[in-house]
Amino acid sequence: MATQIERDTEIYTIEWDDEIPAVVHTWDEFAAGETFREGCAALLDVIEERDAEKMLVDTSGIQAHDEEDKTWLQDEWIPRTMEAGIKASVTVPQDSVIAKMDLENFMNEVEEYDYKSTMVESVPEAREWLSDQ
Repeated sequence: MATQIERDTEIYTIEWDDEIPAVVHTWDEFAAGETFREGCAALLDVIEERDAEKMLVDTSGIQAHDEEDKTWLQDEWIPRTMEAGIKASVTVPQDSVIAKMDLENFMNEVEEYDYKSTMVESVPEAREWLSDQ
């Protein structure tokens, strides 16, 4: 896997993966509110710098977002990523029934947006899905 680290903090890592080609954002620790939004802003910066059309978000190491952050993601974040050029997004949730149900509900809420998005079980599966997009 040919990746280049773009941002690296205690809370998240953002990489560019030439093989798929996509921005890969891994949440290493739980973040909420302003800290979460700062991580998302860093991701948006990399999307714009790389002129990325695809992104992989790995949330497998953290718990689900609260309602305020989910609303912000739906109403503000996703439209901003689309404006920046994202056409396909894949998310890897935490391996728990609650996290997966939470993400499925969120994905249903954002179906109206004109871009491809899905949820998969693992990062290798996410990379494969993005490769096909």
